[in-house]
Amino acid sequence: MIITISLRMEEKNSIHITGKELREIMAEYAYNDDIMCDERQKVRIAKKAVAMLPEPDRIIFCLALDKESSREVGKILGCSHSTILKQLKKIKMDIMYNIMEILKNEGEDLED
Repeated sequence: MIITISLRMEEKNSIHITGKELREIMAEYAYNDDIMCDERQKVRIAKKAVAMLPEPDRIIFCLALDKESSREVGKILGCSHSTILKQLKKIKMDIMYNIMEILKNEGEDLED
């Protein structure tokens, strides 16, 4: 079975991965209490902002954090590194927007 993850761009930039590959990626980047137990304010807000992303964006973002380059991420997902770079730029903007929304809704300012 092939699963297509749309990057909200042209169809030629779609990612085609098998269900098994998707399950492996999701298992590798699943929530882990040991890693994500830090509840300092900045970390809590960042986790919340990333969690608000659509699943395909979260996958790309997590892979980009883990891998050495956008070429590696592109190779895993079967697309070009330039597609990954474009998508990461959009994802970063979405995360910043999510952080602003969280702060506005919670009436908080970031503290060190």
